[in-house]
Amino acid sequence: MSEMRGENASVSEAIHRLATRAMDHPWTASQIASALASEFACLMLHSAAGASEAADAKLDLTGFVLGRRVAVDLVEIDLVAVDPDHRREGIGRDLLEELIASEAAVGVREFNLELASQNAAALALYSSAGFVVVGRRSRYYPDGDDALLLTRTLEEAPMDQTAASAGHRRNE
Repeated sequence: MSEMRGENASVSEAIHRLATRAMDHPWTASQIASALASEFACLMLHSAAGASEAADAKLDLTGFVLGRRVAVDLVEIDLVAVDPDHRREGIGRDLLEELIASEAAVGVREFNLELASQNAAALALYSSAGFVVVGRRSRYYPDGDDALLLTRTLEEAPMDQTAASAGHRRNE
């Protein structure tokens, strides 16, 4: 595991503080640090100053989305958190949309996540963002709650003529 130093360590610590404050099932500090150290990490942060990508965000976080690209066209969203004092302000929705737009720009077409079945507020957020329930993991969480599996699939980007013709041979 890579050690996080300087700004990366500060970001990891800020994410862990917020996750502990905002989530029923937060990751440990080492799990967050490990996820951030991955070259496949996808991260959007929100501070009191507004939404931005990780490098520009201040450490006084009000929200974050942390995911990872698991295939060329697939991102698993692992953690989404908004400070309890800033909920219902659109922060979670904005962060999700920013992450989806950023990753879609480089070819990602599917986004998956899971959440506790009793988390009605999160389910409403994800449903409003275009996610649909596609499965359930029984008694997944330590408290016995089920996990709902959600996905959002974007329409395929149209191929340009050069790419389309390169993949098909003409029958003459």
